[in-house]
Amino acid sequence: MNQPQFDRLVERICSVTVTDPQTPLVDLGADSLRTIALLMAIEEEFEVELHPGVLADPAQASPAGLWRAVQEQRTARTGD
Repeated sequence: MNQPQFDRLVERICSVTVTDPQTPLVDLGADSLRTIALLMAIEEEFEVELHPGVLADPAQASPAGLWRAVQEQRTARTGD
């Protein structure tokens, strides 16, 4: 998966349109329930565990920030 594909996942779960992956989810129009649903979907899809605190930082609570967090978790898990 790459950033554009991840953006489509965000769009599907949060019912938003990602025009810039750096834009915080709240600025894209995602409410808290959809944001939590996204976090759960990401954890299930990628078999990672993201700390809920990631959503408190607007830089991380964006499609790009969440994708980075997923990649970091996957790298840490595999040791790559």
